[in-house]
Amino acid sequence: MKAFIKVVQDIGLLVARVALGLVLIGHGWHRFSSGMGPAADNLSLYGLPQPQLFAWGATVLEVLGGALLVFGLLTPVVAAVVVAEQVMVIAWMKWRNGLWLTTDGVEYPVILAVLALVLVVFGSGRAGVDNLFRKGRKPSSSTSVYDRDPA
Repeated sequence: MKAFIKVVQDIGLLVARVALGLVLIGHGWHRFSSGMGPAADNLSLYGLPQPQLFAWGATVLEVLGGALLVFGLLTPVVAAVVVAEQVMVIAWMKWRNGLWLTTDGVEYPVILAVLALVLVVFGSGRAGVDNLFRKGRKPSSSTSVYDRDPA
């Protein structure tokens, strides 16, 4: 039963990181192909300092970081930066608009941040490139309640 649960967890982590990675790539590529000027102009409307720098930073993070997530490479690091990015989006731009996406609220960035946080905590799973660098090392502690002895 433990092996089955571990496989299900790995599949869940695979789906989560590929989905997040593809969404990030899509957003970053759209921003890049639309031109960085409109993205920087949008950020300057919110009073963000250095909007051009932040627009480029977000685009590079989303395209490159999204690709790294798809392959499961540097997953906890990339996911932590995505969490930080989404917290900044919420704090600088979205919080005053409420919760719902229809009012340009925090709903979407919160979901992205929470999904990225799951990847920070649990990593890429056994189906990620990160796992190749863990071979031969024994995990220091259990990451699942199913790995513990119920007695």
